[in-house]
Amino acid sequence: MPAPNPGRTGGLSIKPSWKRRIAEMDAVASPGGRRRHGLCVVEGLRLVERAVRAGATLRVAVALREFLEDPSPRQAALRQDLAGVGCTLEEVPSEALADITEGRDLGGILALAELPAAPTLAEVLARPAAQPARLLACVGLHDPGNAGALVRTAHACGAAALLAAGSTDPFHPRAIRTSMGSVFKLPSISFDDLATMSAALREAGVRTLAAVSEQGTPLPLVPRPDGPVAVVMGSEAFGLSEADCAQLDEKVTIPMAEGVDSFSINAAAAVMLYELGRGAP
Repeated sequence: MPAPNPGRTGGLSIKPSWKRRIAEMDAVASPGGRRRHGLCVVEGLRLVERAVRAGATLRVAVALREFLEDPSPRQAALRQDLAGVGCTLEEVPSEALADITEGRDLGGILALAELPAAPTLAEVLARPAAQPARLLACVGLHDPGNAGALVRTAHACGAAALLAAGSTDPFHPRAIRTSMGSVFKLPSISFDDLATMSAALREAGVRTLAAVSEQGTPLPLVPRPDGPVAVVMGSEAFGLSEADCAQLDEKVTIPMAEGVDSFSINAAAAVMLYELGRGAP
């Protein structure tokens, strides 16, 4: 198979070692693999573009020949941008790419990115733009789509960071896709479990609000924060248990119309973060 025309690849290094690259992507398909290697997979044209713009460190990208030889301005610009950040781009057969993307059409390109360095809680709280800091804390989210949606919501609402406890994984490929690249812009800090996270927040002087669907303080009656506050969300299926809530400062409920059990987890997070960020009424 002849090499792609270098004039159309923006000066990128095109190498034939695609099998090793696919193996590297397979190795970080699990949470344990991501932790061991410090890498995650960024899937698709749009997300690779956003990762570059967010300053993510991209190690290597693999792409179809059609992408490598596409002369359109968008593809050419991305090839040039990848070259500019030192990301090697390698050709991969269509069947190999289809296998790792489960047949989804993502624009013919995937990349391996370094997991962003996690700040400490003290560093997040000390940032001037985050005063008073609002944090979104997610406990035991098994659905990576929900995790990614909450990252995007937290970022859009001006939260200072996402706190991920237990099985919550904002760097699962589906979470990255759903976040629309916000995962590379919003700092995230991981904790083994709620107990570890709540202890760290208490020590840092962060007020913790447990989002519950009923029997909490109505959100309009919650005083506006004059210091750091964390909105704590449980899984969409089970929420926070009474034992979970006992580790937090206060239960808060969003008033709803009769006959509705709860907001979706993403809608509830958006309402609470927005309301707490409005300032004094």
